[in-house]
Amino acid sequence: MNFGTASHRRFFHRRRWKAVPAAAVLFVAACTGTSADEADPDAGAGADSASEAPSVVVTTGIWADVAGNVGCDDSVSIATIIPPGGDPHTFEPSLRDRETMDDADLVIANGLGLEESLHDTLEAVAEAGTPIFELGDHIETIEFDIAAAHGHGHGEDEDDGHDDDDDDEGEDDGHDDDEGEDDGHDEDEGEDDHHEEGGADPHIWFDLQKVANALPALADALVDAGADADLVRGCLESYRQAMVDADAQMLEIISAIPDERRILVTNHDSLGYFADRYGFEVIGTVIPANTTAAEANPAELAELAEIIEHEGVPAVFSETTSADDDAQALATAAGNVAVVPLLTGSLAPAGETGDTLIGLLLHNARVISDALNAYG
Repeated sequence: MNFGTASHRRFFHRRRWKAVPAAAVLFVAACTGTSADEADPDAGAGADSASEAPSVVVTTGIWADVAGNVGCDDSVSIATIIPPGGDPHTFEPSLRDRETMDDADLVIANGLGLEESLHDTLEAVAEAGTPIFELGDHIETIEFDIAAAHGHGHGEDEDDGHDDDDDDEGEDDGHDDDEGEDDGHDEDEGEDDHHEEGGADPHIWFDLQKVANALPALADALVDAGADADLVRGCLESYRQAMVDADAQMLEIISAIPDERRILVTNHDSLGYFADRYGFEVIGTVIPANTTAAEANPAELAELAEIIEHEGVPAVFSETTSADDDAQALATAAGNVAVVPLLTGSLAPAGETGDTLIGLLLHNARVISDALNAYG
């Protein structure tokens, strides 16, 4: 795949793209995870397979879908903590959520600091003896690109603000030091290490190739929790093939976007893995962080609006899990560009497009392709 211009290629000096082979048959199996607060404790009673299936509690619907496809319907019983539409960065667990996790045979989480408000609960559950499986421990991560998030990663700004911002235009003096980057932004809080420059990006589900490579470890965890090994192995292979096929579909969809148009402005820095895998450049974000718990910076939004206008970017991509007020203001300031919502931290409601991980990614690929091709 051709990554296009020199500015696009420079963006990938820390993010490597690897091709995967296309396969022949598309298999998309859906899992319907149940919110812990809505689960019927008597559901499935009397069915031998259900009563024998291990209880697996998953933080997000995205990973509940993945676990359900690997574990098979008859081999695991899945409940989801964060409800559809919930933001994993800001979701606050209830006492019942804690009890549900305590009673589980296995808890599956993203890790890497994604479930910020669940961190203490997950830690307590683990200390109480419930096994915790974090996908982030089994996926090769990429680093959070703070320069791109602040809108300093493209064109001429890339050379001055991305690598040499300490020496050239004093961007650190104007954007970070005034806010206390070293003393009060991320580093002195300790627990927010995943937000710092150089921290691992937690949005690992946006690269199907990486997720597919982590499925065997997830399968092992499900079997260790009591899932039927033969069922799991069969479903694992089918689901891995589905991911390979979907990845090939995404490459085909995205091939319609010319290289020079593969630039993204997003609500927060959530599409790094997508950009890395499919040849895009993230030139800036509304919230200059890899978490929606942070806030937009008016001065940086004004600078980003100028970049958007200069580059002719046709769309700002918002998220269905967050309000889009700041994105709308940015789009207006940049010249009334479109604000286009994407599915990011949550699946779509059951029965709608994007209600599985594969469906979510294919939906986003089509939406992004349509938006970036809408020039003129």
